[in-house]
Amino acid sequence: MAEEFVKILMNRVTSVLIQHVKDEFNQVVNVDSDMNELVKTLKSIQAILHDAEKKQIENENIKAWLKDLKLTSYDIDDALTNWNTAVDEVNGNTTRSNLRNKMYLAFVFPCFCSNRMTPLRKVAIQIRNINQTLASIDTRKNTFQFVSVPYNQNDALIELQSENLASSYADPSMIYGRDRERDDLLSKLATEDGPPIVFIWGMGGIGKTTLAQLIFNSVEKFILVLDDVWEVDVVSWKPLLLALNEGAPGSKILITSRNEEVGRKINGIMDTFMHPLGVLSDEDSWTIFKRFAFAGKSDEFCENLEDVGKKVSDKCRGLPLASETVGSFMVLKDTKEEWEHVLNDKIWQLELEDRVSNPLMLSYYDLSPAVKRCFCYCANFPKGTKIDAVNLIQIWMAQGYLYDGTVDMEITGRRHLNSLVTRSLFQDPERDKDSRAVLSVKMHDMVHDVASYLMENECLMVTEMPNKVRENRHLTVTLEDDTTFPSPPKQSKKLYTFSIQSFHDCPQIVVTQDCVTLPPEFFNNFKYLKTLDMSRNMLLVIPNDVDKLKNLCYLNLSHNPFYELPETLCNLPNLQTLKLIACYHLTKLPQSIGKLEKLRHLEIDETRSLVSLPKAVANLTSLRTLSRFLIGNDDEACSLGDLKNLNHLRGRLEIEGLNQTDVSEAKEAELEKKEHVSDLNINCLFASSVIDGLGLNPTLEVLRIDKYGGQGFPNWMADLTKLKKVRLHEWANCINLPPLGKLPLLKVLHIEGFKAITHVGSEFLGVSSSLSSTTAFPKLEKLKFSHMERWEEWNIDMMKDSKIMPCIRYLNLSQCDKLQSLPQKLLGLPIKKLRIRKCPFLKQRYQKETGVSMDMVSHISNVRIQ
Repeated sequence: MAEEFVKILMNRVTSVLIQHVKDEFNQVVNVDSDMNELVKTLKSIQAILHDAEKKQIENENIKAWLKDLKLTSYDIDDALTNWNTAVDEVNGNTTRSNLRNKMYLAFVFPCFCSNRMTPLRKVAIQIRNINQTLASIDTRKNTFQFVSVPYNQNDALIELQSENLASSYADPSMIYGRDRERDDLLSKLATEDGPPIVFIWGMGGIGKTTLAQLIFNSVEKFILVLDDVWEVDVVSWKPLLLALNEGAPGSKILITSRNEEVGRKINGIMDTFMHPLGVLSDEDSWTIFKRFAFAGKSDEFCENLEDVGKKVSDKCRGLPLASETVGSFMVLKDTKEEWEHVLNDKIWQLELEDRVSNPLMLSYYDLSPAVKRCFCYCANFPKGTKIDAVNLIQIWMAQGYLYDGTVDMEITGRRHLNSLVTRSLFQDPERDKDSRAVLSVKMHDMVHDVASYLMENECLMVTEMPNKVRENRHLTVTLEDDTTFPSPPKQSKKLYTFSIQSFHDCPQIVVTQDCVTLPPEFFNNFKYLKTLDMSRNMLLVIPNDVDKLKNLCYLNLSHNPFYELPETLCNLPNLQTLKLIACYHLTKLPQSIGKLEKLRHLEIDETRSLVSLPKAVANLTSLRTLSRFLIGNDDEACSLGDLKNLNHLRGRLEIEGLNQTDVSEAKEAELEKKEHVSDLNINCLFASSVIDGLGLNPTLEVLRIDKYGGQGFPNWMADLTKLKKVRLHEWANCINLPPLGKLPLLKVLHIEGFKAITHVGSEFLGVSSSLSSTTAFPKLEKLKFSHMERWEEWNIDMMKDSKIMPCIRYLNLSQCDKLQSLPQKLLGLPIKKLRIRKCPFLKQRYQKETGVSMDMVSHISNVRIQ
């Protein structure tokens, strides 16, 4: 991990040299040479860090040397932060013409130094002192005879390779070697006569949770699963277990734990079946290993490396997690030499702490330095946390882990995340159904233990606020219920991360006495803070001194009941991410928000009291995320044209208030240039001409249009040929459906609230009845109509050789009160699921056993008519 930190520091020092030191700030005597000396020494140290990090496990002196290096590295990072802050102050308080003279006087004649120039002089001296300390550390490294390993320029290619291999990876949800145990335990749970509690215990990574999930999915009756239990206090268990006596006959509890003593204590209260879970057989372990290690490989490759692979598999000692994780990085090794190198690695023989697994440490050391740093940071999340992928990438970005100068930091972060998923260091990935992008992940407890071991003395996770924070750089405080909101710790200026985790939702009604008002001095001592998470803490007032967090890059205030934010928040020059999700009572954003030039993510989902955005949002040209664009009706509010320069927006964008703008503003917005916006939601509020003037980018994939006021439809709809999902909602005046059948990639279509529609015909298909060999809706899988109260007739008239909806699987009709029947051609399609609700004529026609046309839907396997 130190390897990547040193690389980050070299980039930062180089950046300072380029931006400031080569210019007038070099008048601070020799700061140029001091900075260059830092880079030189850091490069010398970086070359041996890969070897040093491995050897520290068995050599306490090396471990102490690395600790000194890490502390000094943090000092360098702090000094560079001080330098940038001082430069900003000087630039903001003096003119360029007399800057050189002031800088020279500041260092050579301190007595003439103004207060504004003092910080730069102090930082220059600080950097010189750090150079001396770093030089001593560099000299000490020679006593350890490290092997020099030059920086691997192929790290990014290795990551990209692992990302590309993800599609061929084995499904980790498949389970091997537990069939007999699954069947035995299911029989215990199925009988009403047996013990009401089944207790599975075994070492970490052996598959307890996986087996419990498999059993849960197989049991038809209700069971309660308590996973990874550690509490041995009998008093704590009695209320829950005795409550089981009140349950229905056959009610069961399934408990997993690493601690056998937990089961013995429970058995003392209530009859419990104890099941120790042993390691897998060599054969089952090999089956898991080769599914991952040989995924996508040729038969010849697998045959040549089977002997070596079995020896590596044996070293995993029958632990499924180890077999999966080691196999996941072995698939990236393409030669026999690489496989043998892993087999003979010294890590297998090392005696590590009980909680740290040798195979998992081996997996860690195979990561690129950049991914190592990102992995270790996850020790800041409590065990078992479901980690949101986008949020994690934003935090990595705030910590400075993602900058490489060539691609967007968010793209780099996504690659790092995917690398950890494909290597099984992140598990249980939840994915988007369409894009397959990872939405959230979890860390297995044993993997978390590895990250915590590597972040020793850097991360502190507590349930009560500590009085002091010394060497720790990351502090997470998880407050228990009914705990008074704490004051920040003393000596907290070294913190990079500060997270106070409560679990309150934003209240619908604000009761002042239930809320927290932060004291004015709350943020006084967080000089180097980069990440601040105070979401879900019932905060009613954010103090003005928030602007003291000059180095803050990430601020999460979501799910809090405050009404407004202080204008001083706009004085945070480094802020990249501002999260205000579900702040229901927030009525306005600061008018000076345009000063946040580095802001990339402004998340204001579910801020229902927010009705417009300040005009200054137009200046936030670095924005990648703006979840809602709210058009106002006064000079201080955003107009539609203010979207013009926000061309870095990506992902989802919601536009509200089109009834307060005009066609000229629609054209000025230049939505056609928003090529990275893939999901667009437009709330017209019954405007029509404005939306006709919009030009949307043809790469758009998801489109929702609410409350369109026109009788027809926007003329550009059929030109959006990349659309995959469309929802049209409350087009009250529209008398004809748009020709959506032309869209070649459309998979999901929902049409709702077209109250003027009485007839749907071939115009909806978008193809001429005179043409042959055409296909309407060639990719459509799901089709839903709802709240079409006046709709009476649905006809499909096409040539004999033409096709319609060949991929349709799901059809849903709801509250179509007057619709008489469904087209025969439609019902002849490969529909698997049919839903009809509150459609009286359709119910009468297609109801099972009584419907006059029930035979027309009898081939559909899943039909529900209400």
